[in-house]
Amino acid sequence: MANHRQPQREAEAEAGLWGNAGLALLKGVTGWLTGSSALLADAFRSGADAAKCFAAAIGTRGAKRIAKRGTERRGSADADQASNLVVSLLLLIVGVEIGISAVRQAAEGLPDAPQWPAIAVVAAAWAIKAGFFSAGKRRIETYVSAVVLAGAAGAWLGGRLDRPLLLYLDPAAALFVAIVMILRGYRLIAGTMFGGKPSGSARPDEAELKESVQGVEGVIAVSALRARERGHYIVVDATISVNPRITVLEGREIAKRVKVQVFKRFTHVTDVQVQVDPYDPGYPYKSNHDPNQEHMPTLLQ
Repeated sequence: MANHRQPQREAEAEAGLWGNAGLALLKGVTGWLTGSSALLADAFRSGADAAKCFAAAIGTRGAKRIAKRGTERRGSADADQASNLVVSLLLLIVGVEIGISAVRQAAEGLPDAPQWPAIAVVAAAWAIKAGFFSAGKRRIETYVSAVVLAGAAGAWLGGRLDRPLLLYLDPAAALFVAIVMILRGYRLIAGTMFGGKPSGSARPDEAELKESVQGVEGVIAVSALRARERGHYIVVDATISVNPRITVLEGREIAKRVKVQVFKRFTHVTDVQVQVDPYDPGYPYKSNHDPNQEHMPTLLQ
């Protein structure tokens, strides 16, 4: 099953890229034409999601090429980390700009009421993302879409009913979107630079990892295995036991096959450190050629 994860993740990244880019364009054009600052802010948020999916797609393609070559992914991990840092800074900068614009719009006077197509586009985008882009995985997606819809609809209703206070709901929703973007950017940049929990990647199950390593030809036993988090990425440390009669070069070749296997099955693993030890079954199967082994008397002696 794990062998099919990489194509699935690549397809999900591609769908997220084009889907979020299309939604960003639709929201942006509609927000500009209808005068909804909340919808414009949500368009920038979708654009940031598209940028994140683009970075994920590039990382997945790079991982596939590296796995085919059988080399380590340290350079690829650094590139992925740099792309995540760019997305984080983009979220922070755009979020701050949107927040300043929303506050300025509310402070300069009575905002204009948005036109009704803004409400329709917000509702349609919410339904599309919930149906095709698994928005249910993150409750914050539902909250943000609900706030944007309430802000646009409330401001439109305020214009229709001549209720000036309701007109402030649209910039208030834009400010809420800005705060969400800033917090999200902060979490991403903190995770990238200070080793926070991975975003969008789950730590692989160590039992499944061990089973995968154990299946590599030449591996007799997996003495130790640990998956640890490094920023947004996963590093695997493994100790394997091999036939004690093989050469050092053959042991290194087995370690290389272990790395390739892990990289192919677990795309979010960015580095694999393999220690190769000679297999020692230990007591009571000690070697008869051990000079330090004491000969214990038995009833037959």
